[in-house]
Amino acid sequence: GAFKKKHRRVIVACAAWVARGEFLWGTSTAAYQVEGYREAAGREPSIWDAFDTNGTSAVVVATRPDGSSRVYAGENADRADEEYTRYSESVTLTKELGFGAARLSISWPRVMRYENSSELGTPNPAGIAHYRSVLDAYAREDIKVALTMFHWDLPLALEERAAQSGCESAWLCDWMPEAFEAYAALVVASFNATYYITINEPLTIVANGYSGSGSHAPGRCGDRTKCYDGDDDKEPYVAAKTLLLAHARAFRVWDRAGRPGDGCGAALNGDFRVPHHRQSDEAAAERSLEWQLPLFFDPVFYGRWPASIEDVVVPRLPSFAWTPDELALVNGSHDGRHLFVNSYTSTFVRQAPPCPKPSFHCDARAEISGYNFTDGTPIGVPSSNGWLFDYGRGMRSLLGYYHTRYPNRTFVIAENGFGNASAEIDDLARCSFFRDYITNVSASAALDGVRVAAYFAWSLLDNFEWADGFRTRFGIVSVDFQTQKRQKRTSALWFEQHV
Repeated sequence: GAFKKKHRRVIVACAAWVARGEFLWGTSTAAYQVEGYREAAGREPSIWDAFDTNGTSAVVVATRPDGSSRVYAGENADRADEEYTRYSESVTLTKELGFGAARLSISWPRVMRYENSSELGTPNPAGIAHYRSVLDAYAREDIKVALTMFHWDLPLALEERAAQSGCESAWLCDWMPEAFEAYAALVVASFNATYYITINEPLTIVANGYSGSGSHAPGRCGDRTKCYDGDDDKEPYVAAKTLLLAHARAFRVWDRAGRPGDGCGAALNGDFRVPHHRQSDEAAAERSLEWQLPLFFDPVFYGRWPASIEDVVVPRLPSFAWTPDELALVNGSHDGRHLFVNSYTSTFVRQAPPCPKPSFHCDARAEISGYNFTDGTPIGVPSSNGWLFDYGRGMRSLLGYYHTRYPNRTFVIAENGFGNASAEIDDLARCSFFRDYITNVSASAALDGVRVAAYFAWSLLDNFEWADGFRTRFGIVSVDFQTQKRQKRTSALWFEQHV
């Protein structure tokens, strides 16, 4: 009807604006969120297996100190979407919907073994063979793949080894970058892809896994009602630096291999910040932006931390400063072209008072909210998940900010999508979200001179949404988690007909 006609015009226009030359439209998934079959092909457990299933490990557990489940309703990803055996259905869906690309991840503990080896691991031939079959299936349909090496499913054996060795958690250990390099070498040598993404959202790993309420594995933070171990003032920054060193080593592996495919980088997330008061809160907005993507890309692009972060952190954590050898590794660990960006939402921001106690979530001295601080008006249509708001203009502003800060980058939108608790097939809120965000990505390209090479919608399928379990759905394809029936939503038909 009128709705479809309206969106047909928007999508066709968007495709024309963005796609100057060869442009990739795709969808994204991640291994742990969709695969299930957690022991197939000799897969060893990940930290998320332990985080959502009690009895897996004594180091990472599925309950908080108060006895509550870390994952909503005690759900786990033992089945998820059964993608391990149903990947051919996803290939067919991707082709039918007209997407030329798919972003997916390798399950690190399915292709490397650690339980009876050093932290460098040994290859698991059965797991490698499985992913070769997956990638071959996409290649037969001429679907290009953005391949993520690490999308949060860290081998549990490495986390347990860290606890035993005294560094307490894997991303706090100085041997982790070398361990990740060995894994990256296996990925690059074993699998062909268009894009190689080293690490997905290191910011989320730091912010949710090592601070705040420890809402993601490994579940460390300074609040002893929420976490058994950790702190909020040092560990997040140690983890951030270790993740960057790991990314840099993985990138150098790709570089030494002759730079296969079209590019390599980490997928870095960030949300735009709208100052509550245009003048008095602009500095807070800038700091809040810097504590996101620039925390990880400034060292790669410029060879330094953002000054606002370095000035706060180095005095209390001198090891956060770069050594010459570290800087030589990290600076320039990008392909010279791409910046891989994940973004979903925007918030209002205002100046916050000094921290009563130093912590990652307080150090920027910026208070954020999806609701106006004065009258409570949401910045955009809110999702039921509490943090996501449909504010497409924020995407254009964010790309403009990155375009100015990092000149001459070509952007790959590696994740963008709308999740809520609705299982409805006629998902008009999600359609509106894609309309708003794609329109603004297009405006960035057409009017602001921002180069965009690809757009990946999150997600192809409803899936295990980490600590939210299965209650938040992001899929353009609905999944009945009991029967595993898959059904295209209106948003999928929208892409199918017009992109």
